[in-house]
Amino acid sequence: MHSPEKKSLIRFVSLFVVLNTIFLLIISTMYYYYQRNMYIELRRDAMSYYAGTLQDHIFDAKNMDELQKHLSRDPRFEVVLLSHKKKILYTSAPEVVFPFHLGFYKYDHHYFFTDTIELQHLKKVRYLLVRADSIEPQLEQTRKSIYLFLIFSILFLSVVIYVLGKLFLHPVRDTIHKLDRFIRDTTHELNTPLSVITMSVEQLHKEELLPKQRKHVERISLASKTISNLYNDLTFLLMHDQSKQHNIDLDIKALLQERIEYFNPIAEAKKITIRTDLKAAAFRIDREHMIRLIDNLLSNAIKYNKPSGEIYITLEPQSLSIRDTGIGISKEVIEHIFQRYTRFDEANGGFGIGLNIVQMITQKYQLKIAVRSETAEGSEFKVSWNKSSH
Repeated sequence: MHSPEKKSLIRFVSLFVVLNTIFLLIISTMYYYYQRNMYIELRRDAMSYYAGTLQDHIFDAKNMDELQKHLSRDPRFEVVLLSHKKKILYTSAPEVVFPFHLGFYKYDHHYFFTDTIELQHLKKVRYLLVRADSIEPQLEQTRKSIYLFLIFSILFLSVVIYVLGKLFLHPVRDTIHKLDRFIRDTTHELNTPLSVITMSVEQLHKEELLPKQRKHVERISLASKTISNLYNDLTFLLMHDQSKQHNIDLDIKALLQERIEYFNPIAEAKKITIRTDLKAAAFRIDREHMIRLIDNLLSNAIKYNKPSGEIYITLEPQSLSIRDTGIGISKEVIEHIFQRYTRFDEANGGFGIGLNIVQMITQKYQLKIAVRSETAEGSEFKVSWNKSSH
């Protein structure tokens, strides 16, 4: 699976999981509060019913001793009898502390139900209070159930959407594989004719030709260089995982001058001026990899430049900058330019692999690459490295 495909799949799965997690959290929260309110209602109904039952026993009691026998028969509840001055006459829970209110209320994790009673034979008793424990154990069990539901639901949905995402991306993957196969076949077919053209052009340069003939040869030479550059890119894409690295302390300035000389005829054909400010710089890297990096940046600076435009190449001990005065790249496109087969200007053609190769090389050698661009103003690509890297 290619990196862009992986990123697309990861984004798709992540977005789906996040949205579904939010939805499940909302549903779970609503369910939790529904359960909590239901537990409270059940507790209130049970306490109200128990208080009514106790009142029947209280009315039948002839004195306080007989009354106390009927109280606290249910282990779920504790009972308190109060006088009209709210003085405790009887309690089944000596440590009970509570604010006095009529009706159903909560205080300090406990629930209370207070009702008035009027007894002719027990005039001291005025209020009946029933206390019950918190519903926290039931709520804790509900929370655990919700957590388990969320975990299993998110895992299940993640697996399902991952499988569906791969199925949806299957046509894209097939297209990419076909394109890779086409590139492999094209590269193989280009090898022999390109070698013949290159050798023929070199031989013609040695011949004494008329000005018109030499002009034709120069055009053939430029075309062969363009094809050669494309061939080298395609070969790199196909073979970079298999080829061995030969890292050396490379003189970047000398190599850059060599590549500028190579691209000068192509730039001159578009009347593009290359201006340089090159300082000594060295970096430990495979020479062919550095050539691919420089060639692709230079090739793009020429390809996407304006006629009679300029290219500014600046080499510092720890950085290389290539800036052009071309068409520029829009902000919407700039974040995708390093993806394989992505072209930010369809009019100029190409396979859309050059900047992908640049990114592969910078990642391989832990280089930093920064892009600045303004539409219709031009672009600048800056590659930098640490001192410890050379």
